Amino acid sequence: MSSVSTAMLVAAATVQRGYGRVELTQQAQLARACLERCGAGGRWLLWLVDRALGRACLSALEVLALPGLRGHYAWRKRRIVHWAERACADGATQAVLIGSGYDGLGWSLAQRYPALRVFELDRADSVAIKREALRQLRADTSRLRLLGADLERDDALGTLLADPAFDPGRPTLCVAEGVLMYLQPGRAQQLLRALAQRLPRTVLVATAMELRRGRPRFRRERPWVRGWLQRRGEPFRWGCERDALDAWLAECSWILRELAEPGDPDDPDPSPGEWLFLAHCAAAAPAR
Repeated sequence: MSSVSTAMLVAAATVQRGYGRVELTQQAQLARACLERCGAGGRWLLWLVDRALGRACLSALEVLALPGLRGHYAWRKRRIVHWAERACADGATQAVLIGSGYDGLGWSLAQRYPALRVFELDRADSVAIKREALRQLRADTSRLRLLGADLERDDALGTLLADPAFDPGRPTLCVAEGVLMYLQPGRAQQLLRALAQRLPRTVLVATAMELRRGRPRFRRERPWVRGWLQRRGEPFRWGCERDALDAWLAECSWILRELAEPGDPDDPDPSPGEWLFLAHCAAAAPAR
């Protein structure tokens, strides 16, 4: 798995989840088109996903690495889609997706809400792959902007604000799904503070890893996964305890409004360890 990234694993899970589900067909098509452009690792994942034996192997690998991970991705996405659609219905006219990888949420939102402009920020190589995939699918990208920026090294928000199509004064939805945990703690805080300062009319939907035994990790994560992420150059660098999340967000000028409960009896998280939350900018947060 040396040539497989976490973004590719999420894309493969999307392809598999899309089988026989009309509402996920479009996102699965985009994920597949992206994986086809990800070299040997992407082709290997598609070979596995497209075969019964391969899917059985992926299931066994999940048990050995992080049981319930694909179910967690689906659990997380359902809630993000719900909050994103609510924000758009409440008047957001822009959406900013940070570190969106090969996910199709931005494309889907742009198609569903004609007044919405969508901006995605990710590494230049991921953006190039996604742009080519969308071109292959003949997707309408007139209201979808893909911008290259390294969140750890670049001024990602500066890149966004430099785009003439972006208006920082408009009501904006910002999604940072599965991103903050890869940043150094100071960098994660810096990013959220900059979002609050530069985009004050923003609703933030984001995730944060749970701290367990002093380090960010999933509760059911096997010990060897940490080493694999290190070798991939994608270690979990930042996490937060639940009791500290409100205060940490407040330090970044955000007010926590909703937290997806992993122990929800009607729809529990199959693999807990990542907090999913919705926050409002403190400068413009509506009264409760």
